[in-house]
Formats: sequence, structure tokens, C-alpha cells
Amino acid sequence: MELIYQSIVLLGCIFLDWALLSTADEEVLMNTKTETSDLKWTVFSHARPQWEEVSGLDEENNSVRINQICQTDSSSSHWLRSGYIQRRGASQVYVELRFTMMECSSRSTHHRSCKETFNLYYYEADSNEATATNPPWMENPYIKVDTVAADFLLRKDGEKKLNVKTLRLGPLNKRGFYLAFQAQGACMALLSVRVFFKKCPPLVSALSSFPETIPRTLVQEAQGVCVEHAAQQGPRPRPPKLFCGEDGQWVGQPTTSCACVPGFEPAEGYTRCTGNEGGKVKPNKTDMRACMHIDYTHIGNRAGRLNKN
Repeated sequence: MELIYQSIVLLGCIFLDWALLSTADEEVLMNTKTETSDLKWTVFSHARPQWEEVSGLDEENNSVRINQICQTDSSSSHWLRSGYIQRRGASQVYVELRFTMMECSSRSTHHRSCKETFNLYYYEADSNEATATNPPWMENPYIKVDTVAADFLLRKDGEKKLNVKTLRLGPLNKRGFYLAFQAQGACMALLSVRVFFKKCPPLVSALSSFPETIPRTLVQEAQGVCVEHAAQQGPRPRPPKLFCGEDGQWVGQPTTSCACVPGFEPAEGYTRCTGNEGGKVKPNKTDMRACMHIDYTHIGNRAGRLNKN
């Protein structure tokens, strides 16, 4: 009977481990779809600037500010730079781009140097220091993120489908950054730009409470506290800990020795301690502390890890 009981406890640990996979929270740093006034981003070109800001409609027929360009001179490089974006403690951020791109063969002024791509860059700064001429409009000091290609191209009399791309920037070290878009021979419209980062939401598990945590590395250790009416056990108790993954999801299960104090017992899936009638402690046959000390500190193949258990 005792062996069966231990097996139930171990299975409980495994299911608890899977249950901790929570949905990441997103904190938005910039979203042009929500802007109600002109963006007034900085434009640069050695020739006549061709990026222009206009009002338009998104896929939901909401009014948005759009930056568009349709180059007739493909020999020039045309830049568009966003305003200053504070990173708010995030070491890496995500950029969601929604855009349309005209097919080269469908353009009335088709030329051999026509392109169906554009480049995304960023530049870090501790303050809003960029000007029309500084930093120089080139790769290094700007850091290239990627060359962005369209999955869907606009064709004459064809379906008008927009592209959605999400790219990651980082690691970031300064207080903020600028985004920069470089077009050379493209005919495109930048419908919206959303910049955000992911973080692990507050979590209560295994009689331990963990705060909202922003991952600054592959895994960020978070230190927790015991829930109300619980205390750490053992001769050398240590605060509960849990790891936040770079994708904003909690990894594994807590390493904790938190247990309900006398007169209280675990309740609601080991998220709180409740008092017993008359202050009497019920026999705790299912001592989940046996699984609290399993230390999952490695982000690896979760299925393989469970097979080992």
C-alpha cells in the first residue's frame, strides 16, 4: 500500500511539473496601431526622400498611421527610423511587423534592381540622442536584425494579403533603442509595428509564491516566499526558487521546502494553507515535500526528462 502511495505522490509531481507551463505575459513597448497622431519618424536618403507617412485602414478597417515607399530610383538607400523606445529592463524584445509588398513584375516601372525585401536594424542609446545625421545611416553603428522577405506579394488584380513577421532583438544593454528600416528598390507599406517583451507572470505553486519575472538570460532564477501560514522546513532552509525561461514561461517546478505550519493544511492544489477545525492537524499521508526538492534547473527535452523520472 505504501509503495502505491509513493507512486501516486511521484505522479503528482510530474503532473505538477506540466501544470507550471503557464502562458507568458507580454508587455508592449510600442504599438503604432494605437497611435492617434502622426508618428513623425525620421526619414533619410542621399537622394529625394521617398518614405511618406499616410493615414490608412488595417485589416479590421481601423484607422492607422502607415509608412510607405515605392522607389523609382533603386540605386539609393532609403531609411526610416522610429522614435526612441525604452526597454524597461528587458534584455531582449520582439518586433512584430505587418506590411504589404508589391510584386516587382506587377509594377509599372519595373526595373532589374527592384527588390521584394527590406532590412531591419536597431540602434541602442541611453537617451533620445539621435538626430537627422547621427548616428550615421549605415550598418555599424546600426545593428542589422535581418533581411525581411514577404510571404505574400501584391499582384495586379490579385488578392490583397498582408504579411506578419516577428523578429527578436538583443541582447540589449542600454536604456533604450531605435528601430530602423532600410528599403532599396522596394514598393511596400509598413502597416504597423509592435514592440514587446515576454515575462513570466506571478505564480503560486507548491505553497510558494513567485513574483513576475523578466528573463535576462536563457533562464532567469526567481526567488519566492512561502504562502501565508506556511514556513520553510529543515535545519538550513533556503528561499523557494523557480526558473523563468526566455520565452516568458516558467520552467520545471519549484525547489522549495515550504510546508503548512501546525494547525493548517495544504488546499487548492498546494496554493494555500487552510486551518483545520479546532486547530487539530490531520495526518499528512501525502507529504508532497518529497517532490518539492526535485530540482529542474535545465531547459532540455521535457519528454526525455519525464521518462527518466
